Amino acid sequence: MSNIGRPVNHAAREAKIERIIDGAIQCFVKKGFHGAGMSEISRVAGVSQASLYQYFDSKNDLILEIARKYFSRDMDALKRIESAKDFQTALEQEAYLTGDKTGTIMYMEILAESSRNPEIKKLVLESSKELFNISCSMFQRLLNTGEINSHLTPEQITHFIFAYIDGLSCHIATTDAEYSSEQLRVFIHTLLRSKA
Repeated sequence: MSNIGRPVNHAAREAKIERIIDGAIQCFVKKGFHGAGMSEISRVAGVSQASLYQYFDSKNDLILEIARKYFSRDMDALKRIESAKDFQTALEQEAYLTGDKTGTIMYMEILAESSRNPEIKKLVLESSKELFNISCSMFQRLLNTGEINSHLTPEQITHFIFAYIDGLSCHIATTDAEYSSEQLRVFIHTLLRSKA
């Protein structure tokens, strides 16, 4: 029976896309982007391969969508930090996301794939630049208002914090280490010589 003329159920469509993405993440975390096939992804997601290909033309398209979602999540977190009344507490709360082992392994996969895949590399570079620029603007504002006190430039502060979070993510993804908000607090306090 034809679907022509039937209204699109956007909620059902989005729910199916989320199921596919969640299934793909499970597979990619276990086997990597190149070890997991579309048939396995469709099985884990609980959809047919034909249905999977209705939403994603290829595994590369699926990988790109996952990468977009991860960078969008990072952008949302940065915006929450930027608009928070207490910068340091907000940063600690948002950095807690790095305690998500599945998420950090997936993030490492995305970064590794960017070294081989030009499309992923372009997305990573563009997203990273946008995150970096917004963060620099935020730290400039915090320095101007006296909310933080540092001899470092906004670019240096951003570099060190991003490097810390990336390193922490890598450590959590590859070991059984636990996330420590206290260690992050000490790092931020030392880096910024916060007045708080």
